[in-house]
This record gives sequence, structure tokens and C-alpha cells, in this order.
Amino acid sequence: MSGSRQLEEKAVYDSQELAMRQSIGRVLRTHPDGQSLFGEADHYRVLAEQSAVAVTRAFTSMQETRLGYEELRHRLDPRHARTIHLGVGLTLLAAIFTSLVLLNAIELSGVVTGWMTAAAVAATVAWIGCSWLSALAQNEKNGRLLAVITAGAVVTGFLLAALHSEGIASRADIWHRFGFGGLVALLIIVLVEIAAVLITRTEPASLIFARRRWHHSQDQYATAVRTHRGDAEAAVIAAQGWRSLIEAEANASAADEKQARITQQP
Repeated sequence: MSGSRQLEEKAVYDSQELAMRQSIGRVLRTHPDGQSLFGEADHYRVLAEQSAVAVTRAFTSMQETRLGYEELRHRLDPRHARTIHLGVGLTLLAAIFTSLVLLNAIELSGVVTGWMTAAAVAATVAWIGCSWLSALAQNEKNGRLLAVITAGAVVTGFLLAALHSEGIASRADIWHRFGFGGLVALLIIVLVEIAAVLITRTEPASLIFARRRWHHSQDQYATAVRTHRGDAEAAVIAAQGWRSLIEAEANASAADEKQARITQQP
């Protein structure tokens, strides 16, 4: 019984499929909107498939850039301590650099008679280098290197104060000039330490670029999703229009056949 029922169901299905194919062929041959609606349905179906592939690729790219950014952040800033934006950090460092140039010019006045600005800038570059080395020592937890840099900065400041008193002061007020030079040297050391803290706390440029790539891939993924959603909706609408036309044609054909059978009956 089950075997015969399956055969009956298969025969019914085959007859329905054959009727549907005949309806489709008749619509494409005779209906003025048939080929147009069929082409629209096929066109938007292909677009929906292509945009679905684009969504998959955009999602993969977004995940790769996100994981790359997170891996880089874990390596460069494992404790989220570098919270100062790069632009803010560079602006503050530029202000510190200018202040150091002025302070170095004060210290070297009377000692360097020519090329004062060049000498002050060179000294400032050296101080900023000390700040960078100090920041590197702090990041690497190298206390010995940090102690050496600090001692070198203090000795250099003392020498600058001595040069200032030697270059400007007379014998009568040498201690007064030395004290002024020492104060300027102390300000220099404080600014150098502030610069080291800024370098330590400023977010690396590579981390900013990696985050921008991640955000850009997020935008691309969102755009791909919106595009696919629009294509899928258009494909559904076009397919519904095509199916409605086929069903209407099939119903009309069935009604004609029924009417023909009624007419042929005696």
C-alpha cells in the first residue's frame, strides 16, 4: 500500500511540475510582461547572491582587522595605560620641545657666541632622546638603565648650571648666577621627565592605524549588509511578482480547461 501511495504521490507531483513548466513556457511566449518579470526576478536573485558573498567577505575582513588590532593592543598596551591620543601627545611634546629650546638657550648664553639657536636645538634633541630612553626603560622595567639616565640628566644639568655661571657671571655674584643656572637646569630636567611620561602614556601610531583599519572594515561590513538587505528584499518582491503571474496564468488555464470540459459534455 505504501509503495503504491508513493507512486501516486510521485505521479501527482510530476503532473503538477509538468503543468507548471507548461505554464511558465506559455507565459514567456505569450504574456507581454512574462519575459520582463522573469528577467527582473533572475536579475535580483543574482544580485542577492553576489551581495551575500560580499557580506561574507566583509565579515571575514572585519574579524581579521579586529583580531589584528586587539593582538597589537595586547602587545603594545597590555594594561590600557597609554590613554593619551597621539595628536594630543605630539602637541604637548612640541610645546615641551619649544620650552626646552628656550631654556637651553638661556643656559648656553655667554658660552656659545655663535649659532646659539642651533646649539640650543641640538641640546634639546639630546634631552628628548633622554626622555625617549627613559620611557623605554620604564616600559621594559629596566631599573638600572633608568637610574643611569636619571644620574646622567642630573650631572648634565649641573654642568649646564656651571657653564651658565662661568659664561655670564663675574666673580662677585658667581653663586647667584650658579643658582639661577641650577634652577633653569632643574626646569629642564622636570620637562624632560614630563616628556618621558608623555611618551610612555601616548598611544602608539601603529595602534591608531590598526584601529582605523578595523573601524573602516566595520563600515564596509555595515554597507555590505545594507546592500544585501536591499537586494534580498528586491529579489523577494521580483520573485513574488513572477510567481503571481505564473499562478494567475495557471489558474486561468485551469479555468479554461474546466470550461472546455463543461462545454464538451452532452
